[in-house]
Amino acid sequence: MPIALKPLQQPHPPFWYASSSDVGSVWAGEHGLHYVTLGSNAMAKANIATFKAALAKRGSVAQPKPEFSGGVVIGLQRHICVADTDEEAHRIFKPAMEVHLKNLNWLRVWKNDTGLASRLKIPHGGSYEEMVAHGGIVVGSAATVHAELERQARDIGFNYLLTYLFLGTMSLKEAMRSLKLFRSEVMPHLEKL
Repeated sequence: MPIALKPLQQPHPPFWYASSSDVGSVWAGEHGLHYVTLGSNAMAKANIATFKAALAKRGSVAQPKPEFSGGVVIGLQRHICVADTDEEAHRIFKPAMEVHLKNLNWLRVWKNDTGLASRLKIPHGGSYEEMVAHGGIVVGSAATVHAELERQARDIGFNYLLTYLFLGTMSLKEAMRSLKLFRSEVMPHLEKL
């Protein structure tokens, strides 16, 4: 029995494309899609530059969003933890991220595929410390998190932030406190960017 497909919602929401590679970044720009990436600051900056170059050749985004400069949304995903102090945020987030990274890398380790070429395919990083150093994790007090996100927005060139504020081994109390601090003490500053 054939399946009847429903037509797309009209007008349909703007399409986004997520990529952490040159190929995907070019494809998204050539097709005029809104875009999101992740990974280290250097990797994200390179992917966004590649996307912008491909979009410039196209001329414009397919479905402009007028509330964004040039009508295009350029997103960046970040793991974020906010606490009363930098030390407390690291104490909370490090064990949760280490479990998260272990799960992300499980198959690669199981298959003994741990060489450089394999690691380059994983945009997150191999350790908590590596991710903090390369910018994939933004952790600390509200002032620290705000300053780092502002610096990344300026240096990398994104205009939309996708947050990953809760990792499975964090307690609900810790996660809710981080969310509350992010909402009340970080977001108001980011809205001005």
